[in-house]
Amino acid sequence: MSEELKNNIEPEVDSDCPISRSNLCYWLVEKGGCDKCYIRTLKTADQKQDAKGRWEETLSLLPQDIDETHQAEDCQFCKDEVHEADGYAVVEMAHPEPYFEKGMFFGLGKKVRTPVGSLLSLQFSVCPRCRKVMRMPDVIQVASILLGVVIGIILLMIPGISEKMADLFILLPAIFFVLIIVAGYYVGKNASMAYLKRNADRVKLDLSEVPMIAKLLSRGWFFFQMSGNGMPRISFSKKKAYSRLRRAGQDGAEQEKAQYSQDDDFPLDNMNI
Repeated sequence: MSEELKNNIEPEVDSDCPISRSNLCYWLVEKGGCDKCYIRTLKTADQKQDAKGRWEETLSLLPQDIDETHQAEDCQFCKDEVHEADGYAVVEMAHPEPYFEKGMFFGLGKKVRTPVGSLLSLQFSVCPRCRKVMRMPDVIQVASILLGVVIGIILLMIPGISEKMADLFILLPAIFFVLIIVAGYYVGKNASMAYLKRNADRVKLDLSEVPMIAKLLSRGWFFFQMSGNGMPRISFSKKKAYSRLRRAGQDGAEQEKAQYSQDDDFPLDNMNI
Protein backbone atom coordinates (compact mmCIF):
# COMPACT_ATOMS: atom_id res chain seq x y z
CA MET A 1 0.00 0.00 0.00
CA SER A 2 1.53 3.31 -1.05
CA GLU A 3 1.98 6.14 1.45
CA GLU A 4 0.03 8.39 -0.92
CA LEU A 5 -3.03 6.20 -0.59
CA LYS A 6 -2.67 5.94 3.19
CA ASN A 7 -2.39 9.69 3.61
CA ASN A 8 -5.59 10.29 1.66
CA ILE A 9 -7.74 8.19 3.98
CA GLU A 10 -9.67 10.09 6.61
CA PRO A 11 -8.17 9.93 10.14
CA GLU A 12 -11.42 8.69 11.70
CA VAL A 13 -11.02 5.30 9.97
CA ASP A 14 -11.01 2.48 12.51
CA SER A 15 -7.46 1.12 12.42
CA ASP A 16 -8.65 -2.15 13.97
CA CYS A 17 -10.98 -2.92 11.05
CA PRO A 18 -9.69 -5.80 8.87
CA ILE A 19 -10.11 -3.70 5.71
CA SER A 20 -8.69 -0.51 7.19
CA ARG A 21 -6.66 1.58 4.70
CA SER A 22 -7.37 -0.79 1.82
CA ASN A 23 -8.72 0.30 -1.55
CA LEU A 24 -12.20 -0.81 -0.48
CA CYS A 25 -11.88 1.22 2.73
CA TYR A 26 -10.76 4.25 0.74
CA TRP A 27 -13.79 3.89 -1.51
CA LEU A 28 -16.35 3.48 1.25
CA VAL A 29 -15.02 6.05 3.72
CA GLU A 30 -16.07 8.87 1.38
CA LYS A 31 -19.70 8.10 2.34
CA GLY A 32 -19.20 9.43 5.84
CA GLY A 33 -16.64 7.36 7.69
CA CYS A 34 -16.87 4.06 9.49
CA ASP A 35 -20.31 4.76 10.99
CA LYS A 36 -21.93 4.46 7.55
CA CYS A 37 -19.73 1.67 6.20
CA TYR A 38 -21.76 -1.47 5.48
CA ILE A 39 -18.67 -3.64 6.06
CA ARG A 40 -19.40 -3.18 9.76
CA THR A 41 -22.51 -5.33 9.29
CA LEU A 42 -20.42 -8.35 8.26
CA LYS A 43 -20.05 -10.67 11.23
CA THR A 44 -16.50 -12.01 10.93
CA ALA A 45 -13.09 -10.68 9.99
CA ASP A 46 -12.85 -13.37 7.30
CA GLN A 47 -16.00 -12.05 5.63
CA LYS A 48 -14.55 -8.56 5.62
CA GLN A 49 -11.28 -9.79 4.16
CA ASP A 50 -13.20 -11.68 1.49
CA ALA A 51 -15.09 -8.49 0.62
CA LYS A 52 -11.80 -6.61 0.30
CA GLY A 53 -10.36 -9.32 -1.93
CA ARG A 54 -13.41 -9.36 -4.20
CA TRP A 55 -13.26 -5.59 -4.56
CA GLU A 56 -9.59 -5.78 -5.54
CA GLU A 57 -10.40 -8.46 -8.12
CA THR A 58 -13.21 -6.33 -9.54
CA LEU A 59 -10.84 -3.39 -9.92
CA SER A 60 -8.30 -5.61 -11.67
CA LEU A 61 -10.89 -6.36 -14.36
CA LEU A 62 -11.18 -2.68 -15.32
CA PRO A 63 -9.00 -0.87 -17.88
CA GLN A 64 -6.41 1.41 -16.31
CA ASP A 65 -7.89 4.45 -18.08
CA ILE A 66 -11.47 3.77 -16.96
CA ASP A 67 -11.83 7.25 -15.45
CA GLU A 68 -11.19 9.01 -18.76
CA THR A 69 -14.78 8.29 -19.77
CA HIS A 70 -16.19 10.82 -17.31
CA GLN A 71 -13.22 13.15 -16.89
CA ALA A 72 -13.29 14.09 -20.57
CA GLU A 73 -15.00 17.37 -21.44
CA ASP A 74 -16.16 15.96 -24.78
CA CYS A 75 -19.18 13.72 -25.22
CA GLN A 76 -18.34 10.01 -25.47
CA PHE A 77 -21.34 9.25 -27.71
CA CYS A 78 -21.05 11.77 -30.58
CA LYS A 79 -20.39 10.02 -33.88
CA ASP A 80 -20.18 13.03 -36.19
CA GLU A 81 -19.19 16.41 -34.76
CA VAL A 82 -18.12 16.03 -31.13
CA HIS A 83 -20.02 18.26 -28.70
CA GLU A 84 -19.13 19.45 -25.23
CA ALA A 85 -20.55 17.28 -22.45
CA ASP A 86 -22.78 18.75 -19.76
CA GLY A 87 -23.70 15.63 -17.81
CA TYR A 88 -23.22 11.90 -17.45
CA ALA A 89 -24.77 8.75 -18.84
CA VAL A 90 -24.74 5.88 -16.33
CA VAL A 91 -24.52 2.35 -17.71
CA GLU A 92 -24.73 -0.75 -15.53
CA MET A 93 -22.15 -3.35 -16.52
CA ALA A 94 -21.57 -6.75 -14.98
CA HIS A 95 -18.83 -9.38 -14.99
CA PRO A 96 -18.98 -13.05 -13.96
CA GLU A 97 -15.85 -12.63 -11.80
CA PRO A 98 -15.03 -12.82 -8.99
CA TYR A 99 -16.49 -16.25 -8.33
CA PHE A 100 -19.48 -16.16 -6.01
CA GLU A 101 -22.13 -18.69 -5.10
CA LYS A 102 -25.38 -18.66 -3.20
CA GLY A 103 -28.40 -20.87 -2.57
CA MET A 104 -30.58 -21.74 -5.55
CA PHE A 105 -33.83 -20.58 -3.96
CA PHE A 106 -33.67 -17.07 -2.47
CA GLY A 107 -30.24 -17.80 -1.05
CA LEU A 108 -31.29 -21.16 0.39
CA GLY A 109 -30.60 -24.72 -0.69
CA LYS A 110 -27.78 -26.01 -2.84
CA LYS A 111 -25.04 -23.48 -3.52
CA VAL A 112 -24.64 -22.53 -7.19
CA ARG A 113 -22.45 -20.00 -8.94
CA THR A 114 -24.15 -16.67 -9.67
CA PRO A 115 -23.93 -15.33 -13.24
CA VAL A 116 -22.84 -11.92 -11.92
CA GLY A 117 -19.76 -11.52 -9.78
CA SER A 118 -19.31 -7.76 -10.20
CA LEU A 119 -21.88 -5.10 -10.94
CA LEU A 120 -20.75 -1.53 -11.58
CA SER A 121 -22.59 1.64 -12.52
CA LEU A 122 -20.13 3.43 -14.79
CA GLN A 123 -20.51 7.06 -15.83
CA PHE A 124 -19.71 8.47 -19.26
CA SER A 125 -19.62 12.12 -20.35
CA VAL A 126 -22.62 12.98 -22.53
CA CYS A 127 -23.83 16.09 -24.37
CA PRO A 128 -27.44 17.40 -24.50
CA ARG A 129 -28.01 16.17 -28.06
CA CYS A 130 -26.93 12.59 -27.42
CA ARG A 131 -28.82 12.50 -24.13
CA LYS A 132 -31.99 13.62 -25.90
CA VAL A 133 -31.59 11.01 -28.65
CA MET A 134 -31.02 8.19 -26.16
CA ARG A 135 -33.97 9.25 -24.01
CA MET A 136 -36.43 9.72 -26.85
CA PRO A 137 -37.17 6.01 -27.55
CA ASP A 138 -38.55 5.59 -24.03
CA VAL A 139 -40.60 8.77 -24.41
CA ILE A 140 -42.03 7.54 -27.70
CA GLN A 141 -42.83 4.14 -26.21
CA VAL A 142 -44.65 5.55 -23.17
CA ALA A 143 -46.49 8.16 -25.28
CA SER A 144 -47.72 5.46 -27.67
CA ILE A 145 -49.07 3.31 -24.85
CA LEU A 146 -50.81 6.29 -23.24
CA LEU A 147 -52.26 7.26 -26.61
CA GLY A 148 -53.61 3.73 -26.95
CA VAL A 149 -55.25 4.00 -23.53
CA VAL A 150 -56.86 7.33 -24.42
CA ILE A 151 -58.13 6.06 -27.78
CA GLY A 152 -59.52 2.93 -26.16
CA ILE A 153 -61.36 4.89 -23.48
CA ILE A 154 -62.81 7.35 -26.00
CA LEU A 155 -64.06 4.57 -28.28
CA LEU A 156 -65.61 2.62 -25.41
CA MET A 157 -67.37 5.76 -24.19
CA ILE A 158 -69.35 5.83 -27.43
CA PRO A 159 -72.52 3.85 -26.64
CA GLY A 160 -72.99 2.62 -30.17
CA ILE A 161 -69.60 0.90 -30.10
CA SER A 162 -69.39 -0.47 -26.56
CA GLU A 163 -72.99 -1.69 -26.48
CA LYS A 164 -72.71 -3.53 -29.77
CA MET A 165 -69.52 -5.21 -28.56
CA ALA A 166 -71.16 -6.23 -25.29
CA ASP A 167 -74.15 -7.66 -27.19
CA LEU A 168 -71.80 -9.93 -29.13
CA PHE A 169 -69.77 -10.96 -26.08
CA ILE A 170 -69.90 -9.39 -22.64
CA LEU A 171 -66.11 -9.31 -22.27
CA LEU A 172 -65.46 -8.02 -25.78
CA PRO A 173 -65.11 -4.34 -24.71
CA ALA A 174 -62.41 -5.29 -22.20
CA ILE A 175 -60.62 -7.43 -24.78
CA PHE A 176 -60.85 -4.57 -27.28
CA PHE A 177 -59.34 -2.17 -24.73
CA VAL A 178 -56.41 -4.50 -24.04
CA LEU A 179 -55.79 -4.98 -27.76
CA ILE A 180 -55.71 -1.21 -28.29
CA ILE A 181 -53.04 -0.91 -25.57
CA VAL A 182 -51.02 -3.75 -27.08
CA ALA A 183 -51.27 -2.08 -30.47
CA GLY A 184 -50.02 1.15 -28.91
CA TYR A 185 -47.05 -0.72 -27.46
CA TYR A 186 -46.00 -2.20 -30.79
CA VAL A 187 -46.56 1.05 -32.65
CA GLY A 188 -44.34 2.78 -30.09
CA LYS A 189 -41.71 0.06 -30.36
CA ASN A 190 -41.53 0.34 -34.13
CA ALA A 191 -41.51 4.15 -33.96
CA SER A 192 -38.67 4.00 -31.41
CA MET A 193 -36.62 1.71 -33.63
CA ALA A 194 -37.22 3.99 -36.62
CA TYR A 195 -36.13 7.01 -34.56
CA LEU A 196 -32.92 5.26 -33.51
CA LYS A 197 -32.19 4.26 -37.08
CA ARG A 198 -32.56 7.88 -38.24
CA ASN A 199 -30.05 9.06 -35.63
CA ALA A 200 -27.56 6.19 -35.85
CA ASP A 201 -25.23 8.29 -38.03
CA ARG A 202 -25.01 11.05 -35.39
CA VAL A 203 -24.95 9.17 -32.09
CA LYS A 204 -23.19 5.97 -31.00
CA LEU A 205 -26.39 4.12 -30.24
CA ASP A 206 -24.50 0.84 -30.49
CA LEU A 207 -22.62 1.33 -27.23
CA SER A 208 -19.88 -1.05 -28.33
CA GLU A 209 -18.74 1.83 -30.57
CA VAL A 210 -17.71 3.75 -27.44
CA PRO A 211 -14.00 2.86 -27.08
CA MET A 212 -14.08 2.32 -23.32
CA ILE A 213 -17.16 0.13 -23.51
CA ALA A 214 -15.48 -1.87 -26.27
CA LYS A 215 -12.55 -2.43 -23.91
CA LEU A 216 -14.86 -3.56 -21.13
CA LEU A 217 -16.71 -5.97 -23.43
CA SER A 218 -13.40 -7.46 -24.56
CA ARG A 219 -12.52 -8.08 -20.89
CA GLY A 220 -15.69 -10.07 -20.29
CA TRP A 221 -17.99 -7.33 -19.03
CA PHE A 222 -21.58 -7.27 -20.31
CA PHE A 223 -24.60 -4.99 -20.08
CA PHE A 224 -26.62 -5.86 -16.99
CA GLN A 225 -30.01 -4.75 -18.31
CA MET A 226 -31.38 -4.28 -21.81
CA SER A 227 -34.38 -2.19 -22.82
CA GLY A 228 -37.13 -3.16 -25.24
CA ASN A 229 -35.54 -1.21 -28.11
CA GLY A 230 -32.37 -3.32 -27.96
CA MET A 231 -30.24 -0.72 -26.18
CA PRO A 232 -28.78 -1.18 -22.70
CA ARG A 233 -30.67 0.68 -20.00
CA ILE A 234 -29.09 4.09 -19.46
CA SER A 235 -29.80 6.66 -16.78
CA PHE A 236 -28.61 10.25 -16.80
CA SER A 237 -27.28 12.68 -14.22
CA LYS A 238 -26.03 16.24 -14.23
CA LYS A 239 -23.68 15.55 -11.32
CA LYS A 240 -20.80 13.15 -11.05
CA ALA A 241 -21.52 10.15 -8.89
CA TYR A 242 -17.81 9.68 -8.17
CA SER A 243 -14.61 11.58 -8.95
CA ARG A 244 -12.32 8.64 -9.66
CA LEU A 245 -12.51 4.88 -9.62
CA ARG A 246 -8.89 4.01 -10.28
CA ARG A 247 -5.59 5.81 -9.91
CA ALA A 248 -1.90 4.97 -10.30
CA GLY A 249 0.10 4.57 -7.12
CA GLN A 250 3.82 4.90 -6.51
CA ASP A 251 6.39 2.77 -8.31
CA GLY A 252 3.91 1.99 -11.08
CA ALA A 253 1.69 -0.10 -8.80
CA GLU A 254 -2.01 0.48 -9.27
CA GLN A 255 -4.07 1.91 -6.46
CA GLU A 256 -7.76 2.59 -6.85
CA LYS A 257 -10.01 5.10 -5.19
CA ALA A 258 -13.43 6.68 -5.64
CA GLN A 259 -14.56 10.03 -4.30
CA TYR A 260 -18.17 10.88 -3.54
CA SER A 261 -19.98 14.00 -2.54
CA GLN A 262 -21.87 13.61 0.73
CA ASP A 263 -25.22 14.35 -0.97
CA ASP A 264 -25.04 11.70 -3.70
CA ASP A 265 -26.45 8.20 -3.53
CA PHE A 266 -24.00 5.31 -3.57
CA PRO A 267 -23.65 4.79 -7.33
CA LEU A 268 -21.23 1.90 -7.63
CA ASP A 269 -22.03 -1.51 -6.31
CA ASN A 270 -20.22 -4.81 -6.25
CA MET A 271 -22.79 -7.52 -5.71
CA ASN A 272 -20.36 -9.70 -3.77
CA ILE A 273 -19.01 -7.26 -1.20
